[in-house]
Amino acid sequence: MPKVTFRLFATLRDKYKVKELEVECDGTLRNAVEEAAKKIGEDFINEVYQNGQVRNDRIIMINGRHIQFIKDLKLKDGDVIAIFPPIAGG
Repeated sequence: MPKVTFRLFATLRDKYKVKELEVECDGTLRNAVEEAAKKIGEDFINEVYQNGQVRNDRIIMINGRHIQFIKDLKLKDGDVIAIFPPIAGG
């Protein structure tokens, strides 16, 4: 089972009181998120998924690449998943 690292930014970091979190998963993003939610709070799943789909109002990157540009998303040992909340301001 691969170990992956989540890095949370801005309001997500403040909300969950964690900058970085390592979890073991089955190689899928969904399972990695579920494993992270077990450690920092079940509502974390809703930060990434909405109605069973990855939220499009979040920037989610794996090893510096936006997930929308990754065709075959399979997590490997050592991958870094960065999650940025929506940016607000004016």
